[in-house]
Amino acid sequence: MTSSAHSPNGSGGRTDWPLIALLFVAGLFAAAQFGKYSLTLRELALIYPDSPALVPFLVSIVGTVGVIFGAVAGALVAKLGMSRMLLLALVVGALLAGVQALLLPLSVMLGLRIAGGFCHLVMVVALPTIMASESSDRDRPVVMAIWAMFFGVSFALTGLALPFVLGLGGVPLVFLLHGAGLFLVALAVWWRVTPVPPTEGQSVNFIEEHRTIYTTPSLLISGLGFVWYTMMYIALLAVLPGVIAASVLQLALLPIGSLVGTFGAGILARRFQPDSIAIAGFVATIVAMALVWVSGGNIWLAIAMMVVMGVIPGASFASIPHFNAALKDRARATGGLAQLGNVGTTLGTPIFVMVAAQFGLNGIFGLVIVLSVAGIACLVHIRARILSV
Repeated sequence: MTSSAHSPNGSGGRTDWPLIALLFVAGLFAAAQFGKYSLTLRELALIYPDSPALVPFLVSIVGTVGVIFGAVAGALVAKLGMSRMLLLALVVGALLAGVQALLLPLSVMLGLRIAGGFCHLVMVVALPTIMASESSDRDRPVVMAIWAMFFGVSFALTGLALPFVLGLGGVPLVFLLHGAGLFLVALAVWWRVTPVPPTEGQSVNFIEEHRTIYTTPSLLISGLGFVWYTMMYIALLAVLPGVIAASVLQLALLPIGSLVGTFGAGILARRFQPDSIAIAGFVATIVAMALVWVSGGNIWLAIAMMVVMGVIPGASFASIPHFNAALKDRARATGGLAQLGNVGTTLGTPIFVMVAAQFGLNGIFGLVIVLSVAGIACLVHIRARILSV
């Protein structure tokens, strides 16, 4: 079994917390690639009234890039230079956001979003890999749990800022501010991040990278648990308000509860195996969902369910450096996790929406049980393969 990986800092090193904070902020702007579109769909539908069916693709097309190229992104970013590729993605992302502010024809905007998807993918592979390498052995699980919160925190902050920004300058100002933020972060990264040299080795092969990741247990274990979580998380936030009687404030506590669980996973991972924590998260999710179902949809039990479910992504990210010592392997594992995460997010919401429309809370209960059991089974199986090596 691969033991906990050691960063360049070594076990006696100190975590560079200011740098960790900077890279986390970069992650917030990376996640805003989704938030700035998904939270302005109503405004975008008014801007492009002739193509209402295509407007949602401005959101989903970024995830599609991750589904197709996630597995190869890790090896490619490591080979070309982690910090160099991160800086390039931030600068190009900033330029693309500026061009998007022009609100060009929808076909052009879709093309710009595909390009933005590649920038997003590079960021979400490079950022956690560098964060792990700049953390001490003791702090690394907590740092990875902090990173795992980037998507939820970014959506929350974007949602808070959007009404004010839209009132000032509409959708163009939203895109311009996102671009400005990416550019400022790029300057800070250029000044602060120590260059990470490219890895040696052969050229990156698309098919071979998939084969390597999906046949190597230590590279696969993080994503193999994460995918089942992503099938549930966004989907539950979408369908639970329709089957649970709760105030707007109570519903807002659902994603916040998830963030609490994610951070808690990092603290737990200082003492326990991250894969064991993820398994415990799935078990607790089953128990909590059963209580929600028995109660007829109690909002406080639903919030508790989101807290224990939030443990899973924190443990998944913590398992990347735990099972992979080499920088290239960490990048590969992160790319595989990104690919599987995008697969889960893409499939989960439409499945849950259809089931909830037909069967209500009963259907949601059944789906959560099935997906959680699948997560447990996959993690138990892959851990057994790691232990047998």
